[in-house]
Amino acid sequence: MSPVAGPFARQSPAGAPPNGAAFAPLTPTKDSPSHVRLSARRLSVIADQLSERDHEILTAVARFRAMSGRQLARLFWASPSPQTQGRLSRRSLARLSQLGILEPLARRVGGAGGGSGGSIFALGRAGQYLLQSEHRSSARVRRAYTPGARYLAHTLAVAELYVGLIEAEREGSLELLDFAPEPDCWRPYLGAYGAGVVLKPDAYVKLATGDYEYSWFIERDMATEAQTTIAAKARRYYAYYRSGTEQAVGGVVPRTAWLVPDGAHAERIAATLGSLPAETWRLFVVAPTVEALPLLIGEVAA
Repeated sequence: MSPVAGPFARQSPAGAPPNGAAFAPLTPTKDSPSHVRLSARRLSVIADQLSERDHEILTAVARFRAMSGRQLARLFWASPSPQTQGRLSRRSLARLSQLGILEPLARRVGGAGGGSGGSIFALGRAGQYLLQSEHRSSARVRRAYTPGARYLAHTLAVAELYVGLIEAEREGSLELLDFAPEPDCWRPYLGAYGAGVVLKPDAYVKLATGDYEYSWFIERDMATEAQTTIAAKARRYYAYYRSGTEQAVGGVVPRTAWLVPDGAHAERIAATLGSLPAETWRLFVVAPTVEALPLLIGEVAA
């Protein structure tokens, strides 16, 4: 995935939030984008103000394309005190937004009263330009746009899985060896008659616990896909398995975990997958989101 993928939305501050307060003063301006050009000198000044953690935040948001303030706080300000975590993250995220490294989106998690933790952040123009320079990328810094609610919810759900795995790693429950969101986790292979096909999981996860390693493809279902779509996806996974592409590179084929909002939806997807041939079904497991971690580390039967 390009480290300078375009942000989801463009906003401009209507005034600096005092003392790192919530982003209520920021209003979307996607219909009247700023035409102020960022000069090389201005970008250099901004870059000089960034700490190592600022760069890590920039990279994380670029990786997932959007993350909530709460997710960023949990990743970069681990603290036993929620008040301390909230205060430190609000101040830093406000500063990065004012520098143009991040852009708070119009949509919020938990409504307008959620504070900066409820804000959702994408890359700002300065953030895109800096990553473009660092990675010698030719990706264009694009005019931003606001995604649909379903797309954004799915993006945040994949990022939430990553944050949860990092927190589990800090607690010593596992070692996270790899986490690749889309499109970095996509797998090209040869389909019928030699046609080029791309398998498109939502993420690839590799982790270790004890003496075992576990590799997974993730399908983060938001209860919005038709069951015919689920069945078609399952057949593509089976075709990828039959191609032998993954086995040739890594020796094993990751099992696919369908993570869904609740038990009722898990039963519906399990019924759909169960109607497929047995050799196809054994590639998959379905679980509610709350059971994702014990499933992925092998604490519950797949």
